[in-house]
Amino acid sequence: MMRILIADDDEVNRFLLEAMLQDWGYDCLVAGDGLEAWQRLCSEEIQFVISDVMMPNMDGIELCRRIRDANLPHYVYFILLTASYEKSSLIIGMEAGADDFLNKPFDQAELQVRIRAGERVLRLEQTLQQRNAALNEAYTRIQRDLEAAARMQHSLLPKAAGTIAGITFDWIFRPCTFVAGDIFNFFRIDEQHLGFYHLDVAGHGIPSAMLSVTLSQVLSPTDGQHGLLKRQQPDAAGHTILPPSEVISTLNHRFQSQDDSLLYFTMIYGFIDTKAARVTLTQAGHPSPVYLPRGGKAVLLGTGGFPVGMLPEVDYETLTLDFQPGDRLALYSDGVTECMNQAHELFGETRLMRYVEEAGALPLNEVMQNLERYLHAWKGDNAFEDDVSVLAFEAI
Repeated sequence: MMRILIADDDEVNRFLLEAMLQDWGYDCLVAGDGLEAWQRLCSEEIQFVISDVMMPNMDGIELCRRIRDANLPHYVYFILLTASYEKSSLIIGMEAGADDFLNKPFDQAELQVRIRAGERVLRLEQTLQQRNAALNEAYTRIQRDLEAAARMQHSLLPKAAGTIAGITFDWIFRPCTFVAGDIFNFFRIDEQHLGFYHLDVAGHGIPSAMLSVTLSQVLSPTDGQHGLLKRQQPDAAGHTILPPSEVISTLNHRFQSQDDSLLYFTMIYGFIDTKAARVTLTQAGHPSPVYLPRGGKAVLLGTGGFPVGMLPEVDYETLTLDFQPGDRLALYSDGVTECMNQAHELFGETRLMRYVEEAGALPLNEVMQNLERYLHAWKGDNAFEDDVSVLAFEAI
């Protein structure tokens, strides 16, 4: 049953209105002036007010204004009763937030129609509140799911920067949303070889992140199994490390897009032969890594290659370089070089190479920390428009 508060200092008017509204099936409350009405509104849940304009202590205009300024948890529909026919009174009442006006003496049928119109507005407002509550609940669930997905994706990254078999690794990972299309890792393939990869799935959001997680699992070595990265020799006496070009070709055949989404990815996969001090890698449409020989100049490696998953028959090339103590290699996503500042300038390869070269004397962890700060300062805020990730390593 709708509750309606009547605010009027005239006792006869209050009595007549109350009797009329109760006869129509409404639950009525009464107040002798605006102040009493305001106190009842603060202590009880009331969504409908019919108020006279002229009252002592607080008039109807001020009562309406207080209701609108109070930011109550529910909407209050407000009808002003006025004996004035002047437009100025109408304007003042509307500015105060009144929903409707009725001139005194009023027609009963007209009042009933206006109350029903107010009820429709309140029902719509209640429906909107319910829908907003459902949307907020759905948003909260989605946010929790995304946070869980982000934690899972982070768990697939290297646990921490560190040194394995004379190679020091460090990294940056800053998704532009909860989850990223970028992912990378480094790991032992066997006692002599360390594997590494850095990949970037096209697009953003859940589909890209799901594919990046899948690829992380496919590229991860499994104890007791040879997986994608090495092949058992026929005599079972050992295994052969597969060339990076063969590994990426296998991925290209396995992850061809089956629909119009073209969810392709770019990547670099390679391994480090720790005994021979040599790096072997293949670039598949990924930004060219920055190679910094000890005491030398930074250079870009590779000629680009073709992304994985776009065309089934693609040849990939393998690149080999010596990797002596003090040499560094940095793999990164295009979110780094395409990071744009407030003047719409790209960070670019040249600026990245110059930074890596100038920071050559610093420990690798400081290089990564300073690079992340540099990118934030370049962007001008903390919100990257694309995933930003870097995997760097150094022979020691």
